[in-house]
Amino acid sequence: MNGPISEGLEALMSKHVQELGEMTVRASRAGRRITLMASLLLASTALAATPEQGAEAKPDAETQAHASAPAVIVPIERPAVEGVLVLPRLPDPAPPAMPAELEEQRRASLAAPAATPVIEPPVSDSKASEPKPAEPAPFASLDRIIIETPPAPVFDLSILEREKRPLDEPAATAPQLQAGPIIIERPAPPEFDLSSLKVEPPKRAEPIAPLPYRLAIAPDAAKALIEPHRQRLRLKPSVTDQIVATYETREWQSFWLMPDGTAGKPVSGLVAQLSAAGEDGLDANRLLSLLPPSLSDFTKAEPIAEEKRAEIDLLLSLAAVAYAQDARGGRLEPAKLSAMLTPELFLPPAGDVLERTAKAETAEAVRKVLDGYNPQHEGYRALKQALARLRVEPAHEPEATATALKPATLRAELPANFMEGTLLVPGQEDARVPHIRRRLGLPAGEQPVYDVALADAVKEFQRANGLKPDGRITPRTRALLQDLDAPVNREQRAKLAPDDRTATLIANMERWRWLPPELGRTHIFVNIPDFRLEVMDEGARIFETRVIVGKPERQTPVFSDKMEFLVVNPSWYIPPTILKKDVLPKLAADPTYAARMGYQVIRNGNSVSVRQPPGERNALGHVKFMFPNAHAVYLHDTPGRHLFRNETRAYSSGCVRVDQPFALAEQLLLKKQGFSERQLRAMVGGGERTIKLTETVPVHLAYFTLSVDAAGVLVRKPDLYGHDARIRRALSL
Repeated sequence: MNGPISEGLEALMSKHVQELGEMTVRASRAGRRITLMASLLLASTALAATPEQGAEAKPDAETQAHASAPAVIVPIERPAVEGVLVLPRLPDPAPPAMPAELEEQRRASLAAPAATPVIEPPVSDSKASEPKPAEPAPFASLDRIIIETPPAPVFDLSILEREKRPLDEPAATAPQLQAGPIIIERPAPPEFDLSSLKVEPPKRAEPIAPLPYRLAIAPDAAKALIEPHRQRLRLKPSVTDQIVATYETREWQSFWLMPDGTAGKPVSGLVAQLSAAGEDGLDANRLLSLLPPSLSDFTKAEPIAEEKRAEIDLLLSLAAVAYAQDARGGRLEPAKLSAMLTPELFLPPAGDVLERTAKAETAEAVRKVLDGYNPQHEGYRALKQALARLRVEPAHEPEATATALKPATLRAELPANFMEGTLLVPGQEDARVPHIRRRLGLPAGEQPVYDVALADAVKEFQRANGLKPDGRITPRTRALLQDLDAPVNREQRAKLAPDDRTATLIANMERWRWLPPELGRTHIFVNIPDFRLEVMDEGARIFETRVIVGKPERQTPVFSDKMEFLVVNPSWYIPPTILKKDVLPKLAADPTYAARMGYQVIRNGNSVSVRQPPGERNALGHVKFMFPNAHAVYLHDTPGRHLFRNETRAYSSGCVRVDQPFALAEQLLLKKQGFSERQLRAMVGGGERTIKLTETVPVHLAYFTLSVDAAGVLVRKPDLYGHDARIRRALSL
């Protein structure tokens, strides 16, 4: 483009280029100011004064207009409170519009004839070249920063177009650039009610507790100190190692001594419980023998000599463990008394006893911990009360006859099982006759013959003990003769020495220690000398029935186990003991014996086994209750139902025969598995059917000759197998 218009346009564009350059510089400075002001905002928020509570800032119209424009939010990181930088989103720039004077000149030149225009040289704008004063600092507040930006210049590039527009067509007006403010906002600080603050005075520092006393003794030395006492008390060998290991775990911190070396309060509780051990039928002297004489008086708060502290603390711990284990039956090993006594003893580990007593901070608390190791069963507590009553009664000596011997003397002279054997009747010669005469206080005879004088003495003995006075020495009479505490006549029974009853009562209390601490919510309890079975549920008796137990020569064992299943229409595989002693001799004597009894003889090489299939003659009857055990005994039905009418029912070879087996099965199965007695009886006659219990049921085969009835009266049962006598001898009662 040539001519005056071209030259004027070039001059004008040169001026705008210069202005654009200045604007770029100013924009760059404004950007730096924005960054600076954002930093100032973050630094000033902690120092700026907050507006008065309840006052609200009212934005002006311009601020509201800018705030309503579309915005881009850019997060800003700062030390404490997070804010945002809000920038207005600008519309796409429109082509700049031509200034009005130039537009008029352009239109005039198009309308006028061609002529050489006179164009004045451009006057330099000194004001444009002068630097503009610094822009005012942006307004800052705690809530927002507003930075005003100048509007963009308006410039119409359509002037550069070569084609001419019609005169009547106005040039398009470029849209104005909307440049809103830049707003930086942050959330208002949360309101905080200072009235909710509670100013509490500083707590006084608690006094520092003195460090616990620690024993100055090596592990080997501690074991050497404990071991002789453990052996004397016949405790398990593991007790010594358990005690020392517990001290090592505590870094030899004392269980019983205070930091200053005096005996703590728990020591008096321990000594008091040991002293009262006789109330539970335990041997208090045995336990107190562990304590040194210096600990007999705890009213003196004198420190124990330094060289004695380790020994005293260890012996106190051994005494606590010995009491707990004695309370759980640790004085005896039942299986050494009889192979038929095989209960599992629940002896508490030494570490558990010491840790429990360590948590007891008072004398009474220590006594409660130790007393908890004694049986908590109702039957035991009743015997404990009976023992207390017996000990306040005056003692009497047996006065049956001039020649009657005291039980203690008889125990020293008679063999342990002097009455074992078969039925004995008057006129029979037997090696047991001299022992029976001695037992009943009669003079020795010339021959071991059961004569008339002895028969009269036996009848009186039977009357005194509630038996039929027929002179026949049956299993029950044998059991009572074996029980050296049983009176020999009615006069002696009326004057029975309380001391003898006390010893028998303690023997019964000892057998309560052989039972598990928890008998089971639902359990079966068989008392062998009472010939009775009970089903207990949560402490209440819900079923009872008569039972037949083992003969004295084939005793029902004493132990606990869990019933797992029962079998309807069982087969009987004859146990080896019965096979050897009963069946094989009869098979050898009578070839038809097996067929008459319905036995099936099975030969496998040199071995022979005998099986009796299900049926009416099966020795197990129609149902058996299984709790697998080492003795191979169980509960079962029987075809010999007439025997349940007898008062004494010791006829089996060790198993327990049940008078009402299907009623017992219903008690076990109806509630949880839906089997009634009628449904179970309907199964009889078919093949074997095993019914597994959904929950095992504890079974306790126990042996108690003394119990307390509902009226509080002590009830005595015969010592059928002589277990009372065995325990009394073992405990030196």
